[in-house]
Amino acid sequence: MRSTRMLLSLCIVVMSPMTVRAWNDLGHMTVARIAYDQLSDAERSAIVGMLRPHPHLREILLKDRPAHVSEDEWLFMRAATWPDHVRPPRVSSHEPVKSHPIYRFHHATWHYADFEYQAGQRESTLPRKPLPHHPSLHNPADQTNIIEQLDHSYLIVRGTEREYSEPEIGLAPSELRAVRLCWLFHLIGDIHQPLHIATLTDHRVPQLQHGDEGGNKLAIRIDHSTAPRKLHAFWDDQLGTHANYNKVVSLAERLSRDPRLNPARTPAFQNHKLAWQFAEESYQIAKQSVYLDGHLQFALWSKVESHELRETDVPVISPQAITQAHEIAEGRIALAGFRLAERLKFIVFRDPSHGGSAQGMAAPVRRDRPPTRYVR
Repeated sequence: MRSTRMLLSLCIVVMSPMTVRAWNDLGHMTVARIAYDQLSDAERSAIVGMLRPHPHLREILLKDRPAHVSEDEWLFMRAATWPDHVRPPRVSSHEPVKSHPIYRFHHATWHYADFEYQAGQRESTLPRKPLPHHPSLHNPADQTNIIEQLDHSYLIVRGTEREYSEPEIGLAPSELRAVRLCWLFHLIGDIHQPLHIATLTDHRVPQLQHGDEGGNKLAIRIDHSTAPRKLHAFWDDQLGTHANYNKVVSLAERLSRDPRLNPARTPAFQNHKLAWQFAEESYQIAKQSVYLDGHLQFALWSKVESHELRETDVPVISPQAITQAHEIAEGRIALAGFRLAERLKFIVFRDPSHGGSAQGMAAPVRRDRPPTRYVR
């Protein structure tokens, strides 16, 4: 019954017309732009002021700024993409990642949580714990997951928790706040991508005993004329693949103005304020609309890559599933943008340097989950 109520509360988002990287730069910048449009000029200025001390301001955040776009506006949107741009390249570098001025800030496990979905299971409620990272990691900071780090980033930016992760603890306070603010922007987007929360396991298939890595081990095709794609990439690219400024602004405006996505009419926005609730939404969507309640037809990516399987033997996703995926992606991006705006407003409202006060304003702060929930 509880799962049914949850799905009903999500229907306006899920069904409205409309690498391990959750979304791509276009998706993340659209989330930020939707939030930007919800903020007042004073709130935007406050957030940009928090971002400017970032150690990668020039190298990454202001890179490729169009001539007609202000630094403040571009910085705000690009902040959401920063955690993806500190990923080390696949080819080895002469300089160790741990000492690299950019790549040392990469934390792969912060982008996702592997909550197990066993093909065909009936249960839609978020499992009590995600699967442990495989292989296990020695760095304590990287033994965490997206739920913990989204909460932690938010509370660090608000000044109510201390940093405990390398290399962040070596930063000046203003730099640290800027870095964690970028993580907040990014992880709000990531947690709304269903395949950053669920992982398909099948103990009958050796490659899937530890999960499908959020769809990265699965191959599908869009139609009979296209090459196979990873399931994860298919979902990341639902809004498009080129993050030019005009496209981001146009998409953000369309989604923001869509009455079906209006947060005042969206039960999920009204009722869910906590990171684990955002994750539970994504988990239910993954079960029902990504893995199709266990009926998704796929091939193993490893067999495509090794040419054990012909490309023409990779299953094709139905047109109905493709349409639904696009509608879901738009709804999730819009919801992420509205939720980011809510948190940014509260951060500014509480910031003493801007004369903030918490009086009369609801806080999307972290609360412990019920005892059956996973809390680090």
